[in-house]
Amino acid sequence: MRFGFVGPSYKSASPLVSAEELINWYVEQAESPNSRTAFALLPTPGLALFANLSLVAGVQLPSVRWLDAFSGRTFAVAGTHLFELNANGTVTDYGGNPATANNNIVDDGLPVTVVAGGTVGGTYPSQLLIASGGNLTVFSLASNSFQALSTPPTNVLMVEFLDGFFIALSAGNTWSVSSPEDATTWPGIAVAQVSVFSDQLLALIASNRLLWVFGAKRAVAYYNSGAPLFPFDVVSGGFMEVGVVAQYSPKRVATKGGTTVLWLGGDERGATGIVYAANGFVPQRVSDHALEYWLSQQTTISDAVGMARQDQGHNFYDLWFPSANATWTLDVDLGFWHRRTSLVAGRQQAHLSRSHTFAFGQHLVGDRNSGNVYAMSTQYSYEQTAIGASTPIIRTRIGPTVESEGGQLTVPINEFQVDFETGLGPQPPLTDAFGNPRDPMAMFSYSEDYGKTWTPERMIACGQAGDFKAVAVDSRLGSWRSWTPKVTVSDPIPWRIADAYVNGTQDAKPRYSKQIAAVS
Repeated sequence: MRFGFVGPSYKSASPLVSAEELINWYVEQAESPNSRTAFALLPTPGLALFANLSLVAGVQLPSVRWLDAFSGRTFAVAGTHLFELNANGTVTDYGGNPATANNNIVDDGLPVTVVAGGTVGGTYPSQLLIASGGNLTVFSLASNSFQALSTPPTNVLMVEFLDGFFIALSAGNTWSVSSPEDATTWPGIAVAQVSVFSDQLLALIASNRLLWVFGAKRAVAYYNSGAPLFPFDVVSGGFMEVGVVAQYSPKRVATKGGTTVLWLGGDERGATGIVYAANGFVPQRVSDHALEYWLSQQTTISDAVGMARQDQGHNFYDLWFPSANATWTLDVDLGFWHRRTSLVAGRQQAHLSRSHTFAFGQHLVGDRNSGNVYAMSTQYSYEQTAIGASTPIIRTRIGPTVESEGGQLTVPINEFQVDFETGLGPQPPLTDAFGNPRDPMAMFSYSEDYGKTWTPERMIACGQAGDFKAVAVDSRLGSWRSWTPKVTVSDPIPWRIADAYVNGTQDAKPRYSKQIAAVS
C-alpha cells in the first residue's frame, strides 16, 4: 500500500499535524501520463573543489562573498580581494593589497553586490562596479585595473545596472545614478529619494527593465522615463504593500511564465517572515505555514541571503540563514520546499554555499567558511572540500504518519519497503571495517510519537553495482498506535526513490485524508 511517502518538507508547529522532513533530496514530478509514480525523490547535488582562492591570495580568506560571470569572464570577491577564475581552475588575484590604487573593497562579512556595464575603454561591458562595506570600487575590464571615481555616493548598500546607468542605493534613503555607461562619474544632481513611502530603503533589484526599490514595509517599481536630470520615475500602479525583511534575499528567479523576483518579506502587520514572488505588481506568497513557523522561531532572519539557479529543468531559490545556520530551498515551479545541509565538524549545518554563478558550463558556488570555490553537480555524491578529502552527504526523509482513524487502534506493519533505484553501488565496491565488499546501506527507523523519539536504526542493504533486483525492505515491525518512518542514507551513490510501501493487515489503514489523496 502506498501512503504518500514522497513529498516535500512540511514540519508543522505540531507534529500531530505533520512531521515530514526532506533533507538533501528534492521532489521531481513525472511529466509522462504513463509514469510508474507521480513523484520521485532525487538527490541534491554534491561539490567538487574547483579553486582555492586562499592559496592564490596567500592568506586564509573567511568566505567567498560573491561570484558572477560577465561576457565569458568569471569573477569572485573574497575578503578584500577581487579574483578572476578560468575554466581550468586557475585564478588571478587583482586586489587585496592596500597599496593597490583605488581598490576600496572593504570586508564587512556581508554579501557583495557587483554589476557590469559601461563603454569606457571601447568594449562592452567595460567596467565592474563593486559595492562592499559601504564603498564603491570600479574595475576596468579593458585594462584589468582599478579606476578612480569622481564624487561617488557614500554609505552604499548595494548597486544595480539598468538601461545604461549604474545605480547605487545609499543608507541615507537616497539612490544615485551614474553618467551614462560610466561607473566612475556620478553627477551630484542625479540623486533622488523615494517619496512614495517613508520606509528605510534596504534593497533594489532590476528585473524585466523595471527597478524595484524595497523598504522594510513597502516596495515601489521605477522605469526609465528619459527625464534629463534623473532618468527614472515611478511606474503607474507599481507599488506593493510588502517590504523586505532580509535585504540580500531578493533574487531574479526563472519560472514557467518567465522571470520574477523572490524575496523574504514582511509588512507593518508582522515581520516574522514570508517568502514572496512578484506576480506583476502583486506579492504572491510562496512559503508555507511550516516554513513560516520555523522562521518565527529564529532569533534573526534579517541576515538571510538568497541565491537562484536552474538545474535539470528545475528552478530553485535558495535561502541561507547565517544566524540560524540553515539553508532552505524552494522548487519554484512545484512550490515544494526542502532543506540542504553540509557536514561540518561532524554536524549537519547549513549548506556550504553562500554565492553562486553558472560559468564554464557548470554551477560554481562560493564557500561560506573558506576561500574555496566548488563545482556543484548531481554527478558528485559527496562534498570535496580539499584535494583528497571529502565528506558524505547525509540525506533524510521523514514520511507521513500512518495510523488508524482517531489513533485508538494499533496498526500492524508487517513490512516497510522503500522503492530505491538499487544496484548503483560504486565500482570498486564499498568495503566494511574488515575490507570486505559491502552494499550501500540505508538506515530505517520509526516513531510512535510523531517524530519525537525514534527506534534504533536498522541497516538495509541496497545492492552492489549491477544488483538491480535488490529490494530495500524491512519486516516484522509489529503493531503501532501510530507509525512514522524515517529513512537516512550517506553512502556516495545517486540515491533516488520512486516511492515507498507498507504491507499490513486489513486493519492497517492510512489516515482518511491519505486514502482520499490516493484515490484522487
